[in-house]
Amino acid sequence: MKHVLILAPTGLLMGCLTSLVGLPLQVEMAAWLGLYLLWVVYGVRSEIPMPIRRMAFSGTLAGLLTGSTQVILMEQYKTNNPWYSDIFETSSAQDLSTKLLGEGIAMGVVFGIVTGLLVRWRLSR
Repeated sequence: MKHVLILAPTGLLMGCLTSLVGLPLQVEMAAWLGLYLLWVVYGVRSEIPMPIRRMAFSGTLAGLLTGSTQVILMEQYKTNNPWYSDIFETSSAQDLSTKLLGEGIAMGVVFGIVTGLLVRWRLSR
């Protein structure tokens, strides 16, 4: 549980960054990859037991926190991310909320599993 409490809040960090500052897609992906690289380092250094399960759960929670933060701060998100204006114009607030939450959770699961696999692979060496 300790590891989840350390890793999952990175989703809150990214949610605030993307909503309050605004990050172009490539910069956001680079920031996520950097954070997940830190996850791998943390997982290997801490020798997390059952790394795939823990990282997948932490990633899912991080994605949920990211999407939830973006939904709560939706007006700031729209203002600070003008490159998504075509999506904002064609989507209702409800559709956009569902999209932000869904993308956050899906990306969190995928990146969490990949991170867990990398940690397990590194620990097995």
